[in-house]
Amino acid sequence: MIPIYPILFAFAIFSIGAAGIATSRHMVIMVFAVEVVLVASALLGTVFYFYFVGSSSILPFLFAVWAIAASEAILLVIFYRYMVRADVSLDVTKLSRIKE
Repeated sequence: MIPIYPILFAFAIFSIGAAGIATSRHMVIMVFAVEVVLVASALLGTVFYFYFVGSSSILPFLFAVWAIAASEAILLVIFYRYMVRADVSLDVTKLSRIKE
């Protein structure tokens, strides 16, 4: 039997990320919502891999996904600080033309 609770948890995390993407106009919140969606998809893939294959050989891949997500979050914080210091609006609707 497929474990239902981790699947429901992954769908809940995915829906939170999708709601963050759909409702926010702030670029940083949208990028973090995309990160949440990627974590939910990694969790769902891990659950199905363990169910169908039954081995722990996916763990290096999972650690690589989490390392990439952590590095993206760090780069996002650095980019956010640069944009704030440059006095650029982070509203997505106003980012159609970025001036130097």
